[in-house]
Amino acid sequence: NVFSQEDKFRPVQINFGFPLSTINMKEAKSYTNAFSINLLVGISKNERSLSLSCLSNIVANDATGLQIAGISNHIGNKGYGIAVAGIANTAGFYNGIQIGGIANITKDSNIGLQIGGIVNYSGSAKGLMLGGISNISGDFTGFQFAGVMNVAKNVKGVQFASIINIADDSDFPIAFINIIKNGKMGVSLSYDILNNTVLSFRSGGKYTYGILGVGYNAKVNDGSKIMAEAGYGIHIPVNHLFEINNEFKATSVGFSNDKTCYNFAYLLAPSVTFWNHYNIFGGVSFNYLNSNYEDSNDLLPKKYLWSKDTNDNAQRMYIGYQIGLQYVF
Repeated sequence: NVFSQEDKFRPVQINFGFPLSTINMKEAKSYTNAFSINLLVGISKNERSLSLSCLSNIVANDATGLQIAGISNHIGNKGYGIAVAGIANTAGFYNGIQIGGIANITKDSNIGLQIGGIVNYSGSAKGLMLGGISNISGDFTGFQFAGVMNVAKNVKGVQFASIINIADDSDFPIAFINIIKNGKMGVSLSYDILNNTVLSFRSGGKYTYGILGVGYNAKVNDGSKIMAEAGYGIHIPVNHLFEINNEFKATSVGFSNDKTCYNFAYLLAPSVTFWNHYNIFGGVSFNYLNSNYEDSNDLLPKKYLWSKDTNDNAQRMYIGYQIGLQYVF
């Protein structure tokens, strides 16, 4: 086959370290290769099927197929297929699967799956982003899962993070803290059957939200009276004034030393909004309580569905309640 100077092609290229190669030599960056095997760093204009490098693959233009590198894959323009790198994958646009030990970075957009040991970044993205610490993108469609934080602009899909989601628009953020520009954030004061008075921060989107709270328990006689709660909630909107909230929460009442009471609850709490920024909520809860505090009789509910006590542990399943007032901003 005869190719022009602008479209040089090699079916197989073996590179021992630029510019030492079987054929391409110093002109490697102007060649399109079907298969490339690079002992150290491979440089080419395009890759069409497979490129392997102990250190890095550097493709000036487009790459299709499979790229595997011990350190990094760099695609100047568009990539299609699978890119696996010990540290990082970078591209202008990528459609397929990127797996980076530390990071995957697409400057313009990404379609498909990104798995980054620490971070995934994309100008815009569609598909699935799995980041060990964070995912960062512009407009996003699909599912973002991060060990700590997701950041995006307009999200059509789900954001899940252990701590925080940040977005302009996101209807389904799932984290303890959700900073959504066009979402809902509020501070509430509530009281429940265990005598917990709790100041909570609720934040999220149209349908899902996170809960973080701290409070005081009046029933505790010995040790710390401070308690904390964390959980997730689901809004079921009925109209602009009324919605039904479903909350899944864990509450901890701290005592002296290692004496602690844990309560896990599902709360069904209708909510009514008035004066635009205020709403009242309240409802019934189904609870499981576990306490290793020997003198917790005053704290334990008197009526319960099930119980199990030992010398140093008390368990209860019971029906409870919670009522509260929230200011939404």
